[in-house]
Amino acid sequence: MKPDIITEALKTYFIEKGKTLKVIQRYLSIRYRLSTDEKLLEKRLQNLAPN
Repeated sequence: MKPDIITEALKTYFIEKGKTLKVIQRYLSIRYRLSTDEKLLEKRLQNLAPN
């Protein structure tokens, strides 16, 4: 199953390039017109890399 847009953005920009969640939030809003909450991004990031 192909990962969704938010997961791809988190992998590419947060994990690989070291961008902040604010930058990713802005990218998603401009590129895909997605309104995301920073808490949602944090939760998705925790699910990506469980401790």
